Amino acid sequence: MIQKLTATDIISTLREVASDQKAHIEELRQLDAVLGDGDMGVTTELGSRAIDEYLSSTDEKDIGKLLVKSGMNFNKASPSTFGTLVASAFMEAGKASLGKRELSVEDLIAVGKGAVDGIKKRGKAEIGDKTMLDSLVPAVAVFEQELAKGTEPKAALNAAVKAAESGMKATIKMKAKHSRASWHQEDSIGVQDAGATAMYYIIESFVRHLIFYTGDHS
Repeated sequence: MIQKLTATDIISTLREVASDQKAHIEELRQLDAVLGDGDMGVTTELGSRAIDEYLSSTDEKDIGKLLVKSGMNFNKASPSTFGTLVASAFMEAGKASLGKRELSVEDLIAVGKGAVDGIKKRGKAEIGDKTMLDSLVPAVAVFEQELAKGTEPKAALNAAVKAAESGMKATIKMKAKHSRASWHQEDSIGVQDAGATAMYYIIESFVRHLIFYTGDHS
């Protein structure tokens, strides 16, 4: 069973997440080029590198501050629309955990909801608008629902990943309502959203490494 997460666990997990994003840079660039300006791959690369550099040198023990500063560093390195939204997710997630040196599994719900709120506030989007929220919102909702049913944390986390994947794939049939993608109107239907794809990869990596660092190998 997953125990409480320390700042060290969070740092290790987020550094792994940042490293994993390198494998998706070209895919994100290509997806973004269809409906956007094609810079999401570069944004992800620069932002992830900035997070890793920050986390590799910090001795911060307040998990909330770790998340807030990670978001700030991501945005500083990649001040694009996507970078700002990712930063907002990190920063609001951090606000939901300020002052905490450990996180329980239940605390992860608050962190996830904080990330959702950050994106909604900054991007003025909702689920169904063909954005990264279409991956993130279902993941947080399913995780909370599974825990409420008494599902073991590892299974609840894996269910969240599946929900994020389903949400990502659901964007293929959606019409974009925000950013450059919305300029394409009906032509945006049939294309998987780059932001939702990027968010899915972040969630999948976070869960995979979170389980590892908390010693849950079963």
